[in-house]
Amino acid sequence: MKHKSNCVAFLSLILLLANVTYAQDTTEERLDRIEAKLDTLLSYHQGITSASEPGTILRDDSNLRWGIAGHSGSVLDKGYFVINHNNGWKIPYWVAYYLSESNLQGGQSRTNDFRADPQLSIGQRSELADYRNSGYDRGHNAPAAAFKRNREAMSTTFLLSNMTPQSPSLNRRIWKNLESEVRDLVGAHGEAWVVTGNLFLSSDSTFVAPTDFIGNGNVAVPTHCFKAILSTRDDGSFDMFAFLLPNLRDQIPGIPSDYVISVDRLEEISGYDFFPDLPDDIENALERQIADVWPL
Repeated sequence: MKHKSNCVAFLSLILLLANVTYAQDTTEERLDRIEAKLDTLLSYHQGITSASEPGTILRDDSNLRWGIAGHSGSVLDKGYFVINHNNGWKIPYWVAYYLSESNLQGGQSRTNDFRADPQLSIGQRSELADYRNSGYDRGHNAPAAAFKRNREAMSTTFLLSNMTPQSPSLNRRIWKNLESEVRDLVGAHGEAWVVTGNLFLSSDSTFVAPTDFIGNGNVAVPTHCFKAILSTRDDGSFDMFAFLLPNLRDQIPGIPSDYVISVDRLEEISGYDFFPDLPDDIENALERQIADVWPL
């Protein structure tokens, strides 16, 4: 219903503009003025319609080729990746993206244009001030280093809707290494679908409500960050991996492969269903496996 009302309001604004008269302007000037305002309204409308209602399932999207893990929050289709955003906690539930050997090419440098996401209203999103002096990094979910293909792709990763408060010991070390190893996997095998997200877990890995927040906007700090990865081999077969890492302020020991778990286990902990559009026999077999080699 909200989408319908937005469309009605949008069309009403167009009709109003069409009836505006400017006594002192020529016809050409009036047309130029109306065209400029229509451009502004179209940009605004696109911003509204690309933010789907909770429960909406996106289809025919390369980032969600094998299905959507869950859809409790606002679904923001950024083109290069898809965000399922928790507007209360102001971080993603998860971010899904597709990587191929070809789209990893490119030399675009980091834009570092961190900014609030205009698709989300004030009060539903994190702001730059929330992270300032918080002790936490603005940790990418869809990593900047995987989107060097062009400036737009790189810049899109710096929307705060793609960020999570991550400790420097996670974000700058083992998490950064894991992201690099995912790109190595894609380089070796051609393509992968990745779901990255955030969890709030007790010491026995059961779900708890957030207890740590930053900023006046109360941005929730997750206890753990995860990745679920589906990759292909040259023969068309699949591999599946899952990682669950603690978001600790102290040094996080080990290397990414120390934090491999089965996708089954990650689904049990998170409540998500990863890559549900795979044929059941393939999905079920892959989800039970715990990779003994990473990256392949």
